[in-house]
Amino acid sequence: MENSPSHRVPVALYVATGDQDAAELLVDYCRQYAASRDWNAVEAVTDTDRQAPLESRPAWARIRELVSAAAVRGVVTYSATMLAEPVPEFEAVRDRLRGRGVFLAVARSLTSTPPAPTRRTPGQVARRQGVADAASGYDGCGAEWGDIQ
Repeated sequence: MENSPSHRVPVALYVATGDQDAAELLVDYCRQYAASRDWNAVEAVTDTDRQAPLESRPAWARIRELVSAAAVRGVVTYSATMLAEPVPEFEAVRDRLRGRGVFLAVARSLTSTPPAPTRRTPGQVARRQGVADAASGYDGCGAEWGDIQ
């Protein structure tokens, strides 16, 4: 395990799936999720049996060790169902971690919808228009394009 810079929150990544190829993709997704929040993923662990009780899974035992050693301040998983089903059981896991001062983050919520694609802001439209005007050599050229986005 690597030491995290003091300004970055150290987290562990936890994935539970029987498919090794999928596990690598899911860990990568969780790693990107953590990086986008400026968290430092110090270790990634994978369990192969999602049906086994959480407390008997070997990789979850490693998560507990990291939490006990205060090596991480958060745990990132791909989905809540990798830890527990139904939701009240997942909430119980989250509460146990919270009691130890550790947060639990779910990288992909099954109920969330993907964000809509971003549109150009009015500032971006004006900037593009200004570049087009300057490139064409005519002041005001492209003014009729102002409402195209």
